Amino acid sequence: MIRKRLPSVDDRSIHRLVVDQLVPFSKFKRAANASATFTEIKKRLNQGTTFVVAKGLRAPVGFISLLHKSKVLFIDMLAVDPRTQSRGWGKELMRAAEEFGRARGCHHAELFVDDSNPKALQFYMGRGYSTEQYFPDLGCYRMSKPLH
Repeated sequence: MIRKRLPSVDDRSIHRLVVDQLVPFSKFKRAANASATFTEIKKRLNQGTTFVVAKGLRAPVGFISLLHKSKVLFIDMLAVDPRTQSRGWGKELMRAAEEFGRARGCHHAELFVDDSNPKALQFYMGRGYSTEQYFPDLGCYRMSKPLH
């Protein structure tokens, strides 16, 4: 089931997913580890909206965090526990995020993907995202998709 984040129930599991599933792909692992403290992740989540995959009030097995400014939906982080991958949860989280953006009048969605994460690149391309720009110093791609 997809639901909105409940900080007291979800934040520890979300933090674990960030540290285990996202930080290892960062080109700047030391900086990523420093910015992936529980406090920093909680602060980042509080800036936008987060959806989780969870059975009722159980700990989530996946999440997506997003921000919307003007007419742009920015997908900040997406991670699914490897034990529950390949069940469509990532697709469902993306669908929920894009519906959220459309409901708020966003014209397109944007996200960044580390170049060291080809599985994520393939996932987003399969959802209709295209590469707009590569940032060699950061080792990541900016991808986007229209939301009509």
